[in-house]
Amino acid sequence: MINLSKISKIDFLVLISVVIIGLIHLPFPFSGDQALFTTGALEMQQGKVLYRDFWDLKQPGIYYFYFLAGNLFGFNEIGIHIFELIYMVFFSIILQLTLKTYFQHRIIASLVPLLTVGVYYISSYHRQFTQVEGLVGFPLFICLWLTYQSFNHEGKPRFIQLLISGFMGGIVLIFKLIFLPILLAFWLTILLHSVLIKHQKFQKIFIEICLPIFLGLIFPILIVVSYFSGVNSLSIVYKTFFVYPRQVVADGTFNISKLVFGTAWFLKNFVTLVLIATVAVNVSLRQGKNLLTLLLVVWFVLGLGMIVLQTRSLWSYHYLLLFVPTGILATKGLDILWQPFKELSSRRIKFLVSFLFLLPLLLNFQFKSVALVKNNFALTEDTRFKYQTVFREDYTLLRSEIGFLSQPGNLPGEIFVAGDPSIYYLSGRTQATSLNGWSLELFLSEQWPQLLQELDLSKPPYIFISDNDESRIKEGFPKILELIEKRYHILSKSNDGIWYILN
Repeated sequence: MINLSKISKIDFLVLISVVIIGLIHLPFPFSGDQALFTTGALEMQQGKVLYRDFWDLKQPGIYYFYFLAGNLFGFNEIGIHIFELIYMVFFSIILQLTLKTYFQHRIIASLVPLLTVGVYYISSYHRQFTQVEGLVGFPLFICLWLTYQSFNHEGKPRFIQLLISGFMGGIVLIFKLIFLPILLAFWLTILLHSVLIKHQKFQKIFIEICLPIFLGLIFPILIVVSYFSGVNSLSIVYKTFFVYPRQVVADGTFNISKLVFGTAWFLKNFVTLVLIATVAVNVSLRQGKNLLTLLLVVWFVLGLGMIVLQTRSLWSYHYLLLFVPTGILATKGLDILWQPFKELSSRRIKFLVSFLFLLPLLLNFQFKSVALVKNNFALTEDTRFKYQTVFREDYTLLRSEIGFLSQPGNLPGEIFVAGDPSIYYLSGRTQATSLNGWSLELFLSEQWPQLLQELDLSKPPYIFISDNDESRIKEGFPKILELIEKRYHILSKSNDGIWYILN
């Protein structure tokens, strides 16, 4: 039903290389996003309910990932990144097992994990690691590959393949609903192929294809819906998934600077892969009409469209949605170019071509490796902190900001931060309100009074307001600042913001 190849010695060596590359990144610092996910997952572990007691605009998949990672390996950088590495190594094995027949040369086929997962690690920094767009590549690929496999089967084998494909699609949607058009495009491709190429009857094939997909898709979604129904949170979940996103987009404007910055980041790290991938698209799709290539191109094109549609939050990590199709197509391009490359007479030309191909990745890898070696492989807490400050210079400032929270005589309890949630993570405190202060620019008009009410009821002993967010609060709902001025006094000021302490 499903044809899988065996792992060869070269495959194993490539997997070892991926593991080594991943190990270098275990001590990497969190960005604000990862700190927020870790804080939310920790609160879930303590019995709080996502969205009801800890609200975020994102779908729950990312919090489930951090929840599982934290419970298995610890709610810290090392623990989260260990789980991510295991996840990515397993993904690498799946890529090798499933894509052997897609390539002509076995040695090139073995390289798929290096040009996908390996490139993911080498190109990413603290802002990109363990984000939705990077993690979702695994289930999205399984969905694509099973859809592709179903082209060559009928009856029960196709039903099972599409059932699992739908299930993986449901997992993808639990991570991010906006990826639905990519899934629909995969499944629409097989439907059109059956009708237009194989000339099968539309009504019959529509049921044969859509029924197993729907059953698989709805299963993980029903589990999530049942959970939130059981904790009486369906109303807030519905608003979070379907009402708030529309309002956020309607209230926002297209951010061209973020689009340019994100595109520049992607091209800087993936330009050689994209160029070689175009060779694969031209030869494999135009000349060979390969359906797997078509599905990968669909993923890339629609993925790029999904990135651009996120007008209020065009961040560089969104482009990681493209690292899987780009890496696989680039490997296919290498497969096509391998024979002409071997026939080059000059070794210098071969070396130069290889060097230019690897240059963007080598620069990143060299910088990270040298930083790790200089800091004694970040094996102790002190050397790990020095290593982390290489990539996040503000870690030193953040640690000094929260130092007083661990001193004798400090007020216990949950705090509120309008700013970087890394303060929660580094201080070991959780947040006093359900609404977080990390993305106040995305707040809707109805959320400001809710935040005021939660601050009024929870009375956090300490409040931190960053300079940027102070201006946002003044513009959005100045009554919050009035409450703080009435009940709190200034504890300290820094270059980044103000700490308030309860009177």
